[in-house]
Amino acid sequence: MKTMPVRHFNACKNHTVGVELELQLIDPNTKELTTGTTKLLKSLNGYPHVKHELFESVIEINSVPCLTIDELKNDLIKHVRVLYEHASKLGIKLTMAGTHPTTNWALQKISPLKRYQDIVDKIQMPVKRMLIFGLHVHIGVGSGDEAIVINNALMDYLPHLLALSASSPFWVKRDSGMESYRVKILETLPTTGLPFKLHSYEEFNDLVSVLKKAGTIESIRELWWDVRPHPDFGTIEVRVCDAMPLLDDVISIAAFIQALIADLAKKYRCRDEIGHLPSFLIRENKWRAARYGIDGVLIMDSLGKTVSVKDAIEKLIFELEPTAKELKADKELRNLKEIFKRGTSSKRQRKVLKETNKNWNMLVDSLIDEFESSWGLKKSLTGASLK
Repeated sequence: MKTMPVRHFNACKNHTVGVELELQLIDPNTKELTTGTTKLLKSLNGYPHVKHELFESVIEINSVPCLTIDELKNDLIKHVRVLYEHASKLGIKLTMAGTHPTTNWALQKISPLKRYQDIVDKIQMPVKRMLIFGLHVHIGVGSGDEAIVINNALMDYLPHLLALSASSPFWVKRDSGMESYRVKILETLPTTGLPFKLHSYEEFNDLVSVLKKAGTIESIRELWWDVRPHPDFGTIEVRVCDAMPLLDDVISIAAFIQALIADLAKKYRCRDEIGHLPSFLIRENKWRAARYGIDGVLIMDSLGKTVSVKDAIEKLIFELEPTAKELKADKELRNLKEIFKRGTSSKRQRKVLKETNKNWNMLVDSLIDEFESSWGLKKSLTGASLK
């Protein structure tokens, strides 16, 4: 392949952390998703951290790049509270989960933005089914080649992250039988799922250039991989996680990703060996995580050795703690274990549905309540001023 001009990678000196949240807009009466993004953005009057997504019932919050997890937490809370205040005035409720339990994708209105209209025109029904919600985490890295090495290595750990974040068991009032049905919906699009293992930033640049020239993508934003380098931001963007209603879960998983990438970057700079599972095992482990979540079993090597998801994550927490301490994120990293105690959102959703004798409205109410309580939103509107 002929080498294309290399796109500049805006390297980060520090392992900054930034997050994109995809939130559900809910009608408090019907409990269904509701069209409201354009109205909300008009009400927000140019607030820079909230934006359109594919559907008018989905809205996205972007944090600023932060040096520490504590800084990230405070930044996200600020943006969520601003959005919540404006949504409340319009009679809209908010929550986060990988899917909405009941809403039919076929009834949703597409965003008026030309980019999304063009994507729908190009891909047709597969993209119209993308009524899904994710958590995307950006971590700063030092160079394009470093980004490629880390991107390759991270694929081994994507199943761990998916299992921890699983929050999409239901689809249009049906139990999918999975902990994360969201990722299976997403995989029906082109340029999604696990990325290719590449050898250099130059090879990545060639791949992007060819796909753009051939009309497959308009920009890197249409590479919807589970993890990807982002040259403009100088980051690795981890996209495999389901959206989750609880603030603590969002922050702990962001801390986990930051510590993991920082640790891999150390190994790269020290020329330490970074092992890789074969692609077919990574694919199998991702399936197991989507199907069984934190109760799953992962394949650890080419000989077929297995370990439970929980044991694999506990081992990683122990190994990453020194790096997390340097990043001032060790407490948040250890808090991952709380997910084992209270269960992922998928498990809590199934529990609520069972205990309410399949009352779907009460299930949606539980997601709203978890979101409002964990982000301190009820207290905010009755007490503290929102800025």
